[in-house]
Amino acid sequence: MTARTRLDRAARLLDTPPASPVPGQLAVEVDDRPPVVCGHGNPRCGAVPVRPYPCGPRCDEHQPAKTRPFYGTRTN
Repeated sequence: MTARTRLDRAARLLDTPPASPVPGQLAVEVDDRPPVVCGHGNPRCGAVPVRPYPCGPRCDEHQPAKTRPFYGTRTN
């Protein structure tokens, strides 16, 4: 197959009209995934909205800077 033949074939494919839509079909993107919730604690906090952190999604109350067990007020 020569280059000219391939170009003519591609041009014919591009010139064909698109298929007609199916009746009742809606052209929108639907996201069926559940919202991301805070993963702190057991059971999980479950708050929304959250921010991504390396340790997982966290809400404002459970940011890693606030919930680290080894940082905070010393009791000794």
